[in-house]
Amino acid sequence: MHHRRWGYVAVVVVALVACGGTDATNEGSAGPPRPTAPTVSAGPRPSASSTRPAPSVVTPTIVPTEAPAFPVVTAEVEAPPTEGPPAATSAPTPVPTVWPPYEPLPGVEAVAALTGLAGDPETTLRPALVVKIDNHRAARPQWGLDGADIVFEENVEGITRFVAVFHSRRPQPIGPVRSARTSDLAILAALNRPILAWSGGNPGVTAAVRAAADSGVLVDATAMRSSCYRRDPGKAKPHNLVVDPACVIERGAEAGPARPPWVLDPAWVSPDPYGPDSTFTVAMDGVSIEWTWDPATGVYLRSQDGSPHLTLSGARVASTNVVVLEVPHVASSVDRRSPEAVTVGSGDGVLHRDGLATLIHWIRPVASAPFEFTTRAGAPVALAAGTAFVELTRAA
Repeated sequence: MHHRRWGYVAVVVVALVACGGTDATNEGSAGPPRPTAPTVSAGPRPSASSTRPAPSVVTPTIVPTEAPAFPVVTAEVEAPPTEGPPAATSAPTPVPTVWPPYEPLPGVEAVAALTGLAGDPETTLRPALVVKIDNHRAARPQWGLDGADIVFEENVEGITRFVAVFHSRRPQPIGPVRSARTSDLAILAALNRPILAWSGGNPGVTAAVRAAADSGVLVDATAMRSSCYRRDPGKAKPHNLVVDPACVIERGAEAGPARPPWVLDPAWVSPDPYGPDSTFTVAMDGVSIEWTWDPATGVYLRSQDGSPHLTLSGARVASTNVVVLEVPHVASSVDRRSPEAVTVGSGDGVLHRDGLATLIHWIRPVASAPFEFTTRAGAPVALAAGTAFVELTRAA
């Protein structure tokens, strides 16, 4: 694959007050080991999800309510980009801002749902914590990104941002935390009511997140209504907001236990690899991305903009699996300036695991369903037990 680079200008107007918290160290690692583990299947979602008619797309009106009980962090407001690619193409339907009610499914026992690796019940039955993490150059190096079980990289306005999913590990702290996008909601809907940690957003995005939370799709742990966040003096605003994951999870009792968003099988062998992939690039907006297979550790090592991608602890961002998905991009239903990656539907992609690349096809009929991966010929495809990094590239 070839990469492309886009210029970008990020202009951010922020009015934030510091929240309580304590300093902590990052406990993440460059990636977990890859022991033999049982096959983990995402399994079917509730039948109601597939029988209900698709919800209509509306933009709710924001009505001020009584003052929140927690210290207030004012939402960040982001200016439109002056450079960069067009926000969208036409065709696919964007993610809805009205959702049918969702009830969490039971958790996965014996193994960590997102990695397929063995875990104790305290770990395996806790919810997934999703944190929106900044990838602006001023935000680097990030806190705790190397400790995520799954990372989705999405295009925003002329650059990328991370949807980092934490479950089996809890690095301390995590950040820089930034605002959500409508692209996030369809991803979160497949994680069985996860907790979303985010800094705030414009009225349209805020309404979309609240609508998803009201329907039970996610637990809204916004910094605007939580004391689990603080500003770190080591970076400049707005690239210095960090979250205490234990604090957020403790207050998210209504969240569901994590469930796998795809099939994991350490014994799966590609029936049709198109060759070894010692190094490959990925086309995303505003950042040059390269992955390198490290046979000594059994993981792919990430570089961006010509340098190894390191976190603040000095750990290299790495992943057992790298999944490159070609997804349509449309203008966000709540902000036409922002691209929305459409992950409901189908498309092509590439799975990188075990040092081999396999051309794949992905399909997901509804947002609450897991991703189904097959070869281009239709044979089932499974990810290896361990971490996963998903690149949401623009479909041609």
